[in-house]
Amino acid sequence: MTLQAIDVSSNNGCIDVSRVTAPIIISKLTGGTDYYFKNNQVLEFLKAGKLVGVYHYEDEYNIHIKIEEQAQYFYKYYKDFKGKVLPILDYEVPINDKFFTIHDINRIERFMKEFKRLSGVNCVLYCSKSLILNNYISDYLKKNNMLWFAQYADNKPTGYQSNPWTDSHNVDMNVVGQQYTSTGYVNGVHGACDLSIFYISRDNWVKSC
Repeated sequence: MTLQAIDVSSNNGCIDVSRVTAPIIISKLTGGTDYYFKNNQVLEFLKAGKLVGVYHYEDEYNIHIKIEEQAQYFYKYYKDFKGKVLPILDYEVPINDKFFTIHDINRIERFMKEFKRLSGVNCVLYCSKSLILNNYISDYLKKNNMLWFAQYADNKPTGYQSNPWTDSHNVDMNVVGQQYTSTGYVNGVHGACDLSIFYISRDNWVKSC
């Protein structure tokens, strides 16, 4: 089963959820250890019957803060949504600011373990496909954390796609979704937004929250 998704942040302004046809809406919630998206519409999205995810951005303000503290900060704002909303770690910037290494994998694993300890819920990992392809993935991540990867065919404006392009390389994790553009144009969102396709049923999404 596949489900379309949009993901949004404060850059997208107010979302008219009544016009969004995608069944999944993912919103930024926190970043670093002091950013909170106070104008998030998570409760509104839930009330509208959408499947909802929230993400924590690891490199807020271009600073790699201690990762366990970031997991604790994310949990502080996620905990009221437990059982209703899927938690996601957004990891986009290498710790050395050049290329991804095993140190990034270790850092991701530490976040996942701390968040699981606090919440009892396994975070989804969002990152580039290249991070996974170019590094050895720990057994813990392979066993416990699903992957939502980003890989684009190009930067051309697009709407929802039912079969987006990706390369033929398999990744060593349980793939739950692919973000296929950052230049998506859809009803309910002013300007461009990120679009994804998820390979999951509604029931399994909720069970993963």
